[in-house]
Amino acid sequence: METAFLLQPWITTRTIKDYCRLCYQSRDGKDFMQCKRAHLAGYNSLLGSLRLEAGQEFSDALKNMEDAKETCLSMANPDSTCHEKMQKTLESTQALYDKMLDNYKSKYTVYPSKLSPTPRM
Repeated sequence: METAFLLQPWITTRTIKDYCRLCYQSRDGKDFMQCKRAHLAGYNSLLGSLRLEAGQEFSDALKNMEDAKETCLSMANPDSTCHEKMQKTLESTQALYDKMLDNYKSKYTVYPSKLSPTPRM
């Protein structure tokens, strides 16, 4: 069960990075608002996950994400500086979740033990 709570924000972070890239590419098109809504929904979900995490690095990530949300997602047409800021913020957040998953794997991964030889009769 704990794995699901680790994987969900990790997957969300990767998905939001993709949304961010797609929305930036379609910023001049007619589908930009739908893309932005989908991006915002995932972003809010990730902010909720970050609020639940303890530690200074998660607090810093939360502040950076909220700042990026206010400056970038509120713009009608984001510029390249804003897009880079959003991508860097998401990459650093993903690195935090990567670290958590690596710690979880090292703590709970069971390595197959060497089979013992069949006893002789």
